[in-house]
Amino acid sequence: MRAPCLTVLIGLLTMAPPLWADLWTNQAGRVIEARLETFDGSQVTFARTNGTSLKFPLSALCQTDQHRVRLQTGYSVAPAFVQSAYRDAKAVIEKFERLPAGQRTKEAIAASTRMACAVFDARLKPRLEELKDKDVLEEIRRLRTSLHSQ
Repeated sequence: MRAPCLTVLIGLLTMAPPLWADLWTNQAGRVIEARLETFDGSQVTFARTNGTSLKFPLSALCQTDQHRVRLQTGYSVAPAFVQSAYRDAKAVIEKFERLPAGQRTKEAIAASTRMACAVFDARLKPRLEELKDKDVLEEIRRLRTSLHSQ
């Protein structure tokens, strides 16, 4: 008796539409109600409340919702120039790490970290006005801190 009831219950649960959905706006201002399913760095997939899936480029969403997709999926919210500055700063540390072990003293480690942070800061300084968003600033703090742990 329990098996048929359980089967019916499982069937009903798998057929049910998503329990929650958000509102998402595209570049033209059209709003859809859907749940974010996946994001691969360029394409975003949504599950609509009617059970259908919708997939399109991230750039089709308004800027605010592009930012929200990146936040919810763990992708960088910082502008490309921040990521570029971070790669340049990491390159300083990577060059240091290729030195012979005898040259990688505590003092040299500290110096390479200071140099990497200086490179990072110098690359960001001319564009500080573009870095007002609190999530972007938090990511910059996290990236800069990670230079100390390299």
